Amino acid sequence: MKNKLIKFVIVGFIGALGYFLLFSQEIKFSSSQKEALNKVLGDINKAPDFTLKAMNDSVYILSELDGKVVLINFWATWCGPCRMEIPEFNEMHKSYHEKGLEILGISVSDNKKQLKNFAKSFTVDYPLLYGGTREMNKIMRDYGGVNAVPSSFLVGKNGTIVWSYPGAILKNYDPQTFAALVYEIEKELKKGEVKNPVEE
Repeated sequence: MKNKLIKFVIVGFIGALGYFLLFSQEIKFSSSQKEALNKVLGDINKAPDFTLKAMNDSVYILSELDGKVVLINFWATWCGPCRMEIPEFNEMHKSYHEKGLEILGISVSDNKKQLKNFAKSFTVDYPLLYGGTREMNKIMRDYGGVNAVPSSFLVGKNGTIVWSYPGAILKNYDPQTFAALVYEIEKELKKGEVKNPVEE
């Protein structure tokens, strides 16, 4: 019994040492392997594409907004916290739209008529999108299974999801989350900017 235990400890030690030596070595990748790896990893975080209509019959295709920073907000007119977010998003839209931020409010359950009636009572400065039940279910599944509203996803200029939050983003109730979103928006908007040379 004692011999078996000693053998087990020795084999375990050698196995752990071999594992450490194998994976502690720096792995060298060729440039084509790195490109392939980056493509796969980029595709994992790529925001799923969708095509939806707005109340004014404009069509929004996410993939056509490449180069912009897009805040996707899944919401519904019957959702109290969703309504509370609207002034916050209006403020963000006012501050960052000209700099390249697009906010898309995707209603998970309302039709065009319901959204138009809602917009008569609530000022919303960004597009409110809608779709059929089957279409919305697919989009919600594509975004990891949006089970509750509000839920928000921030898509960077390169089309990848860089930040997400399941819940209401309210400056007065959760200033940390609000500040984190603003930080991520500003960081993404700066990507690809050409800096002015400092005059001497």
